[in-house]
Amino acid sequence: MSRGSGTRAATEERFAQRAAQARGQRVRRWLVGLLVVALLVALGWAVGFSSLLATREVTVSGADPADRADVEEIAERQVGTPLARVDGDAVASSITDEVPAVAHARVERGWPHTLKVKVTSRVPALAVRQDGGGFRLLDLDGVEIRTVRSAPRDVPTVSAESGAEVSGHGVRAAQGMLAALPDDLREDVDDVTVDSADQITFQLGKTRVSWGDGSSPDVKVRVIQVLLDKKPRTIDVSAPDTPVTTG
Repeated sequence: MSRGSGTRAATEERFAQRAAQARGQRVRRWLVGLLVVALLVALGWAVGFSSLLATREVTVSGADPADRADVEEIAERQVGTPLARVDGDAVASSITDEVPAVAHARVERGWPHTLKVKVTSRVPALAVRQDGGGFRLLDLDGVEIRTVRSAPRDVPTVSAESGAEVSGHGVRAAQGMLAALPDDLREDVDDVTVDSADQITFQLGKTRVSWGDGSSPDVKVRVIQVLLDKKPRTIDVSAPDTPVTTG
């Protein structure tokens, strides 16, 4: 064999070796890619479709004790659902829709198996006496929270004169009055009374206040604040430009 023939044979052998190496690298890359895809598919199935990371427990914080069971019952509908597939916004929306006492709810995942529900409860502002007994608890937005047999000690009661049932207009007038009062005065309000014309009177500490209708609430508050310094027995601001005091 000539020297040239030997050189060509060696070159061809090297090319063949390099081609085989390249094919081997491509096969290894393909196998690695296939393995990665298989692992991702397995991981996705485990997280999103298997029971390995399913919801098994619900925790609720911030809810009034009277509402905790209802909130838990709604959230527990997700037990058995993979935690990754729980629609937290939908659960929170169901809670606020079905439990009137809940103003806001937030749902979070607590891996590996816990659904955490954080609740902001509505704060009762009025206890409206019902015909036949009991009270409806309302917040300042007028949302009815629940019905109770007796009014909470720190929530002002609203009654109609002569034992009649408080009208919707009367409730709104009382809400407007409370919303207008600053916190330091609101906490002293008690024994709110609504007459047949939806005129409001209430006890403010030791002073009985005739508020009148819902007009000019800011003016009425300023007048009350000035007149309280005289510690009167009664204040009438139903016509705030011409207030009247006694005692």
